[in-house]
Amino acid sequence: MTILWSVAILIGGAIEGLTILRQQRHRGRSRLGAWAMRAQGNLSLVAVALSGLVLWLDGARFLPGIWLLLLGHNFFALGGLAFPPMRLAGLFYQAGGLAALVPGSRPLWAMAAATALGNGWIGWGVLRERARQQARAVARESDRSGQATVEPENGVS
Repeated sequence: MTILWSVAILIGGAIEGLTILRQQRHRGRSRLGAWAMRAQGNLSLVAVALSGLVLWLDGARFLPGIWLLLLGHNFFALGGLAFPPMRLAGLFYQAGGLAALVPGSRPLWAMAAATALGNGWIGWGVLRERARQQARAVARESDRSGQATVEPENGVS
């Protein structure tokens, strides 16, 4: 099961890394955006290379830990730039990566738990952000409609 999962991750990581690096040439981006996407693409290719080495050394059980550590690093580093809940999710992924590397642990269970926590936290952050945006929109609309019906304060109507 770990070998099938590992091969799928290797293929997906290679496609992701190459796609990110290729798209960067075709689109204009800010310097910060370009840096972030280049870092993501490079990190994906590093993960693919490390995964290939670990598989070659017959250490497939370490792949979930390696991928969680790299993913956690990426989310933590880029989360502060993009979406703050990603930072804490990155810590969840990194903790899962460490748990997956502990001898005698069940790496795929650690990955499943870390992924559930990290993705759940990001999902909760998205819901909170949508609620904030909706509250702001309602407040703006209320302000606009309130300004149209405000009577003069001098008591003359």
